[in-house]
Amino acid sequence: MSKRKTLNKRYDYLNILRAVAFFAVSLFHTYSHFVPGGYLAVIIFLVLSGFLTVRTASNRQVDTFTKLRKKFRNILSPVYLIMAISLIFSFKFARNIFDDSIKSTLPVALNFENIRRIVVGDDYFNQLGNFNMFLHMWYVSLYMQFIAIFLLIDQYLANPKKNNKRIVVFGLMTIISFILILVLARSDKDITRIYYDISTRFSAFGLGILAFLINEKIDKKAIDLKIDPRIILAILGLLTVIPFFLIDGKNISSYHLFFIFYTILVGVLITFLYNFEDANRYDVKKHNIFYKSILYIGDRSFYLYLWQYIVQIFALYFFPSLMDNIFLNLLLQFLTVIILSEITYQILKVKKIRKYIQLTAIIIFVILTITSVVLGNSKDKEINNLRKDIETNQAKIDQANKEMIAKNKSSKSKNKNNKSKEKENQSSNKIPQTKQLDKNFKQKAYNNFNFTEKELEYLKNINITAVGDSVIINADSYIRKYTPNFYLDGKVGRDMVSGPEILSQIKNNYGLGDVVLISLGSNGSANEEDLNKIMEIADGRDVYFVNTSHTQSYMDYVNKSLLEFTENNEKAHLVDWRGFIKDKPDLLAPDRTHPNKEGSDDFAKLIMRKILNVNKVRD
Repeated sequence: MSKRKTLNKRYDYLNILRAVAFFAVSLFHTYSHFVPGGYLAVIIFLVLSGFLTVRTASNRQVDTFTKLRKKFRNILSPVYLIMAISLIFSFKFARNIFDDSIKSTLPVALNFENIRRIVVGDDYFNQLGNFNMFLHMWYVSLYMQFIAIFLLIDQYLANPKKNNKRIVVFGLMTIISFILILVLARSDKDITRIYYDISTRFSAFGLGILAFLINEKIDKKAIDLKIDPRIILAILGLLTVIPFFLIDGKNISSYHLFFIFYTILVGVLITFLYNFEDANRYDVKKHNIFYKSILYIGDRSFYLYLWQYIVQIFALYFFPSLMDNIFLNLLLQFLTVIILSEITYQILKVKKIRKYIQLTAIIIFVILTITSVVLGNSKDKEINNLRKDIETNQAKIDQANKEMIAKNKSSKSKNKNNKSKEKENQSSNKIPQTKQLDKNFKQKAYNNFNFTEKELEYLKNINITAVGDSVIINADSYIRKYTPNFYLDGKVGRDMVSGPEILSQIKNNYGLGDVVLISLGSNGSANEEDLNKIMEIADGRDVYFVNTSHTQSYMDYVNKSLLEFTENNEKAHLVDWRGFIKDKPDLLAPDRTHPNKEGSDDFAKLIMRKILNVNKVRD
């Protein structure tokens, strides 16, 4: 490696690493439960960017303004083209996507989208009901900010070829960035700041710069490795990939020392790959189609990254049921992304048209932004109305619960022989135990909402205790129409993790009804431990779990967990809301998560039918 590395030399192993990072972040976007740590791939992109940016800067004597202009044009040309096409298409065919995305358009175009996200408190890990197809574009803004900072500082460092001042300056900046991560990681309220802020993210970009500069100073010939470098690379590679499957970005603990360790690990891996390829050059023509395909993915990774999330959002919007077929969904999206990326790449190969594309795109952005302001954001209006409805219904639920508790207390005082409401329910024997008696009962279709008088009478006499999130809140009045004795503890943003605690509080304070209804999962997990706790607290009662339907990548994981649990527990029953609603977007609010009024009515009926089928209530 005594020869000076040529500027146009392609590093295949670094391209392979890019491909790995692209697959990780794409899977994280699509099905985050497979790779909950896939967001870490952004660190790989950033460290690589710092490493290669200083490498090219070390080989070219060009003024800073020219460097900035060329870099901005090369990076932003595909960004502008892709955004313009996507906005025009969404404005014509998917207004909800357009309404969610237009707010990010100018911030992305002007390279401050990451700052906007921090200001508005946009949580990257909680995008429930958000169809912003430019969610991932914050990275572009961050990258362009890094480039500008690096070039502006680097021009003032005397004799950069010796690299000493560079190492000191960028080293101090990297250390300060690491310290900021540790300071902010004390509170989970600062996850958004850590994730988007240039002051914390500079650690990865800066480490890439340091990795290259320090590596250039090391005499490789003087190093005598006692171990095969391929073994070292394999170990480093595994240590880099394994966290994709183990780390959860929603947990603040993943931003402590681990974040720093992982960034350093990636820097070491990139340096080893870089040096290994210099010492061991391979002819790509000798390799098989798989190897060449991976190299292609790495080479086109930026274009693929730009299109991937956009294609995902359109797929969710137009083909919501496709999410249930994981293999087909991933395959179709991947092929679409490949085709669109290649078309974009070929168009932009003609460098002369790039400035015209940028100018045209900016005009389109301005026109569409003004149009959005004039027409108004229809989705925001509907979502605001939805929030108001939830707040209003929450107040009604609280009042209904108070009345129900007062009624129960009055009933208890009249029945002094009963020690608790629970024993009163057992002794009154109002609820027919038909499921134990009727072996020839034939269930009705889950979506058969033509209830008979006998079925309605049965529902009227049962007592239901429910714990839920915002999805069930607007359905309360519809459920109560069939089952007046309905106690609901619902809260916006609630997850399954809090289910056992809430149910236990209800049991201790007021007692449980004849059956328990759980409508949680839209906001995250459904692990077996929490589900088992709920069954224990239910103390032998039938528990009905409503699965979830929304646009978040963890939906499939939550629903599969609920399905497996209910199949293996006799007293646990699944209300298949997803199966019913997935092809009926007209029954949902614009966020594709909460049911609208008609959908809330069907939500209630679906639960009622399940209860009737489980209890084998005949006509």
